[in-house]
Amino acid sequence: MSRYTTKQLPDDALPGIDDLTGDLRILAELVGVRKALEISERFDATPVRLYGHKKWLREYRNQIIREEYDAGNITVVELARRHGISERHAFNILGKEPGDDRQLSLF
Repeated sequence: MSRYTTKQLPDDALPGIDDLTGDLRILAELVGVRKALEISERFDATPVRLYGHKKWLREYRNQIIREEYDAGNITVVELARRHGISERHAFNILGKEPGDDRQLSLF
């Protein structure tokens, strides 16, 4: 293992984004080459799958649906169409208490 780290690389020693391949290139397009290399160095060949973003997007969507409905002048059918969900799902969202997205225990 090298004693050098990505943080020590001068800017002129960094590869261009076109020199990167696969997931490393996709990551570099989002956060920049240096940060992508630092992330790669941190996980060092460990397969990484990043989950969780959908939860935050779903919670935000549900909050918007609740706010639009509470503001009035919109039906559940219109809300469902606007947000690309079924009417039943819109009713379920509106029937939940805010922050109550956990399944109840059976025991």
